[in-house]
Amino acid sequence: MTDLATTVTVIDACGRASVPVLLISDPGMGKSSLVRGLAAAEGVPCETVLGSIREPADVAGLPVITPTGVVLSPPAWATRLTEAEGGYLFLDELTTSPPAVQAAMLAVALDRVVGDLTLPRAVRVVAGANPPDRAADGWELSPPLANRFAHVQYLPSVDEWIDGTTVGWSAPPASRAITADPTRVETVKALVTGFIRTRPEHLHAFPRTAEGTGGPWPSRRTWTMLAAALANVRDDDAASRQALAFGLVGEGVGVEFLTWAEQADLPDPAAVVADPSIVDWTGRADRVWAVLSAVVGWAAAAGTVESWRSAWGPLLAAAEAGAPDVAAAAARPLGRCRPANAKVPAAVRDKFTPVLVAAGLHEGTAA
Repeated sequence: MTDLATTVTVIDACGRASVPVLLISDPGMGKSSLVRGLAAAEGVPCETVLGSIREPADVAGLPVITPTGVVLSPPAWATRLTEAEGGYLFLDELTTSPPAVQAAMLAVALDRVVGDLTLPRAVRVVAGANPPDRAADGWELSPPLANRFAHVQYLPSVDEWIDGTTVGWSAPPASRAITADPTRVETVKALVTGFIRTRPEHLHAFPRTAEGTGGPWPSRRTWTMLAAALANVRDDDAASRQALAFGLVGEGVGVEFLTWAEQADLPDPAAVVADPSIVDWTGRADRVWAVLSAVVGWAAAAGTVESWRSAWGPLLAAAEAGAPDVAAAAARPLGRCRPANAKVPAAVRDKFTPVLVAAGLHEGTAA
């Protein structure tokens, strides 16, 4: 179970990354009060959509015939959020929503598409649900819908309930989330891709039971969501990191990933580019690959000729230290993100000849 402060942090971190959150608890735990309180504290609107009393058209849009053809007219709540340019969309009673309504929520949850309207990026999508066995006429979430959320088991403590009742739920605890800069985004992305390179069987693992498909499980989508949300959480915030990992890829795989990430202890890619000697290139191959992947991501995000040429330094250092295969694997994506008119440094040309030839970067491009 996740405490209130960590829940607020996870909602904030996911909101910054456009990742939907699903709050799961018994009835009466205050899920809707929390979301309304967050909206009130931020001074933004909160639109609640009760799936149990809605028709698919109330979520996906109502077909309307116009002189130019049929359009899907968005419901009023979507129009209000768009006019406000942000706010919270609370999809309540998700496990009591009929399958047809759940299907209509697919595009809304992750892509923020309602009919022919795309909600602003500033809209944060949060859902609430009771466990199916404790919901009135409960339905298990469909696998596609479950796989679009970060699942959070929400259980506020006695003291948190007392505080909320005393001072009001519009004063939630402060979020511990941070705003990730481009370098941090690439470092966290490298953690995720580095783990998958080491444990490829965890990239997509569809659950074997119906109960499992309604919860968090690892897929290409949820790993991408984890990388995006985790970048907005501090490295020392163990509770929020665990809640995100468990809520997006499941507890078993989440434990493996967090353990691997802690042992990897990746350095800042900009620091590696400035001085490749700070890395032990003779160490674990999976860590070397993750470090180089972060360097490639850093260069791609920067998008300049100078950063792209500088990024070859760590690859060359890794190759010369005895990891040419790992360096070559990183050279391929680095070659693909070459800025216009950028030339490969001369010192790199001979070491990566096969890769450069395959990428069309060898002949006449060194300088």
